[in-house]
Amino acid sequence: MIKEAAINILSKSTHPLGFLATAQAEENYGRVWSRDSAITALAICLHEIEELYPTIKKSILTLGENQLENGLIPSNVGVNTSGDSIVSYGTLVGRVDAQTWWIIQSCLFLKLNIDEELKRQLRPKLIKTLQVLDILEYNARNLVYTPLGGNWADEYLISGYTLYDNVLRYLALHLFLQIYPDEIQFQEKHHLVYTALIVNFTNESQPESMQINPRSKAIWQERKMPYFPAAFDASKYAPFWDAAANGLALLLGFDRSSTIETIQSYIHDSNIGFVPAFWPVIQPNDPEWNLLEQQFNYAFKNKPFHFHNGGSWPVMTGILGLGLRSQNCDSIVDKMKYDYEQFLQQTDKMQFSEYISLDEKLPGGKKELCFSAAGYLFLCANKQQIKKVLNL
Repeated sequence: MIKEAAINILSKSTHPLGFLATAQAEENYGRVWSRDSAITALAICLHEIEELYPTIKKSILTLGENQLENGLIPSNVGVNTSGDSIVSYGTLVGRVDAQTWWIIQSCLFLKLNIDEELKRQLRPKLIKTLQVLDILEYNARNLVYTPLGGNWADEYLISGYTLYDNVLRYLALHLFLQIYPDEIQFQEKHHLVYTALIVNFTNESQPESMQINPRSKAIWQERKMPYFPAAFDASKYAPFWDAAANGLALLLGFDRSSTIETIQSYIHDSNIGFVPAFWPVIQPNDPEWNLLEQQFNYAFKNKPFHFHNGGSWPVMTGILGLGLRSQNCDSIVDKMKYDYEQFLQQTDKMQFSEYISLDEKLPGGKKELCFSAAGYLFLCANKQQIKKVLNL
């Protein structure tokens, strides 16, 4: 029943332009977002919901048709009351993950659908966007650099060489080469990005020449943090937990048993109960608060235990679930799934709300969100489905 309800949310969010973030068109949610539509597409592909494949194609085309000449893909595309397109490449700052998720969505669709005309049409556009990611390295050292506000957590304090954005960049290359294996110029970059991830985000240190900030990495390792680092920059490695980043790292097969122990500690702690998107919570007396309370567009949402600041996002829990399934941690994912099902039925009333506040255990944000419905479908996927679609 819950699975059908999640699929119904995705169906209700279809539009002639593609998948809207939600059927409730408030603020910027009633638009086709590169990120949201791609995450929706991944859930659809994992479960082979074929009746929704045409809307995936519409999302791809809507975003691709608004690609800039330099290769940049929009963050989102909407239509105003006059029927004119509204295109955003990021209101306050550009979105790095809009680029990676669009490539991923395009290649997933082409992998599951024989569409030679679309494959031909998308090739030059995909290449241009891959080249945008090359430029976003800035220093030609194989990791993209994300500005503050430059990915899904656009109101949180994450920036620099982020694990989330760089694993997505690797997945984009990985899937692109499955569709266009003759584009051999991207094969070396595919290898270099993977090696840069290993050297800079795990305990591996070879080759040393690929370490970007060895001084800060040594400090990180001395602290013996029990999970993969969320990001690093010229000054330090960020000391907080990032659920999506750790899930993507596990999906790539990175070995970190202590990460799995961290996840268990969250879900078995009655004071937490769900996996937070980011942790620990930033409190008003913390030094980071002064920046956090200024980091928003429409209204401040990041009060303690809410939104990005210690809230639990079902979509990021779902991405974490994909990583755990790929590591054969089915019992952990089954508990995460069960706990979310209980919340959906007893508290959220099947509304698939944006996030769960971890102080009050109440739904927060927008309702009927594709993000959250997709997150639940991720928790339902098994290892065979994940391997078939992503081929990792």
